[in-house]
Amino acid sequence: MTEVSLLSLVKSYGGAPALRGISLSVGHGQFVSLLGPSGCGKSTTLRCIAGFEEVTDGRILFDGKDISRKLPEKRDIGMVFQSYALFPHLTVAQNLAFGLEMRKVPKAQIAERVARTLDLVQLTPYAERYPKALSGGQQQRVALGRALVIEPAILLLDEPLANLDAKLRDEMRGFIRDLQKRVGITTIYVTHDQNEAMTMSDLVVVMFDGAIAQAGTPEEIYNTPSTEAVARFVGNANILDLPAANPGAGTIDLTLPGGASLTIPAPEKPAARLGIMARPEQIALTGAGQGHLGGRVTRRLFGGGYIDYEIATDFGVLAVQTPANVLADEGQAVGLLLDPARLWPVARDAAA
Repeated sequence: MTEVSLLSLVKSYGGAPALRGISLSVGHGQFVSLLGPSGCGKSTTLRCIAGFEEVTDGRILFDGKDISRKLPEKRDIGMVFQSYALFPHLTVAQNLAFGLEMRKVPKAQIAERVARTLDLVQLTPYAERYPKALSGGQQQRVALGRALVIEPAILLLDEPLANLDAKLRDEMRGFIRDLQKRVGITTIYVTHDQNEAMTMSDLVVVMFDGAIAQAGTPEEIYNTPSTEAVARFVGNANILDLPAANPGAGTIDLTLPGGASLTIPAPEKPAARLGIMARPEQIALTGAGQGHLGGRVTRRLFGGGYIDYEIATDFGVLAVQTPANVLADEGQAVGLLLDPARLWPVARDAAA
């Protein structure tokens, strides 16, 4: 297992910055996802780690050793691409053996390691098939096996599930995470899909415009986002403008429209403007005239085990998600109950 450190990493193309001084530490055996919209710099970060892009400034360390100027083949990495990049004229077993042959591994060891890896990625019955005879999920497992069979120090994956349908994507998430835990390899995973990042990762790194907006566990990113942008990118979020005062260290008081107040945790970093985040499932629906806020149902969408409501309030339309047995009709007046333990202050975007 290997530790990866990025120290003030900068990458520019013709003077235009793609990465703006990124610093990040990935621990031994961690599964870390780089999450963000297209063009935010997450794939560029991965390519710099792999050595496919030359860094403009800053350093990349593997176990404390500077590898920033090393060639890709000298970095001891395994890479899985979105396109799989399999050799169509080689069988599954031959695809796995290729990297070992290039490293001049003895034939007996190649056969042993290929057989072991085929078993690991559950492809032993398909060893003699060609890629065109495999499903998308099987091809993805071949790509994983080819990256793992060389026994790299670090596994890098660049949106590997983007070409799969929704059901297969869900299955492969669990497969990749379980495989990574069994192997124990340090893994950096690029995705724009928040569900992938949240369900698979030890650490989620949210990126915007070539910079890290926040890094934390999935729970931290979802429940305690640092900014409005992070809150809205990772799941649905209602952002409320409520008068706030700081009565003491670590808490702030919120004044509700009816005059009542709630005390919630204060943000770690001061912000010029604060908004109060409430996730849709963190707001309870109650009877009209009850709760902290009043509103009217403008839309109801049945989602199976839950119902998504849109509620018109003095703060605009709020999203509320309830269990499927909590029923209200469109047009009905309702009350909204806020749980102070689940509200969270976020820095408002400048344009908000």
